[in-house]
Amino acid sequence: MRTNPVWCGVILFLFTIMCAAGEAQAAAPRAQVLVLGTWHFDNPGLDVVKSEVADVLSAEKQAEIEQVVEALARFRPTRIAVEARRAQAEKLDTMYAAYRDKQHTLGRSEVQQLGFRLAARFDHERLHPIDHPGEFPFGAVMQYAQEHDLAFVERVQRVMGEIAAEQKRRQQQKSIGEILRLENEPEEIARGHAMYMEFAAVGAGDTYVGADLLAKWYARNIRIFSDLQKLAQPGERVLVIFGAGHAAILRELIRNDPRLDLVEAGDYLPAP
Repeated sequence: MRTNPVWCGVILFLFTIMCAAGEAQAAAPRAQVLVLGTWHFDNPGLDVVKSEVADVLSAEKQAEIEQVVEALARFRPTRIAVEARRAQAEKLDTMYAAYRDKQHTLGRSEVQQLGFRLAARFDHERLHPIDHPGEFPFGAVMQYAQEHDLAFVERVQRVMGEIAAEQKRRQQQKSIGEILRLENEPEEIARGHAMYMEFAAVGAGDTYVGADLLAKWYARNIRIFSDLQKLAQPGERVLVIFGAGHAAILRELIRNDPRLDLVEAGDYLPAP
């Protein structure tokens, strides 16, 4: 078969461009990305595991939050991404602008208690909402398991009970900085993510309802990551404040992007 010289030229041209782009990418300073996994300070009750949380507006907790903010400020973020959706951007901008003008009292959410304080400290014009809606068919998985795998149901119920009890104990006994340090340890992040892996086996060879749950959970986080990539331009220092359940996937994606450097949250939290 004879090779078309025109196509050879096109392929060579594209290859040259790709090589040049790769060299430029390698020369550019990588963006630094710190993922701070957290619980929801305002406890909206949207997570599968329901837990009790301390009132972050109390004088004691406000002092603890100030310590966390002081520690995180050492990261010197140039952009702050938060768990809010694009449709909420205008409302977020309005509240943040009012806060900077001393016309808004911070609410309980981590977006405001941590995000607003840090953004204002570094004179950011806005925070960046990068969350996306997504399906999480937990009920369908548990219904299938109830009919086909009671041992799995019992394990999930036991683990969820243990998690709720541990979260309650931490809220009662530890400071906000101490809890954040625990939740952002790589080992704890891995343990939390392992449960999602177990869900994948539910319905294998039949409905694949568990695999579908895992795929949808990844799809949501990959969309979040795609917006994060837009923010994380060369030289930026991006602080991502998100629910701890998202941390494992976001960290995995960041580690595998050659343009990004993953920064450990524990390096910028109050010392134990």
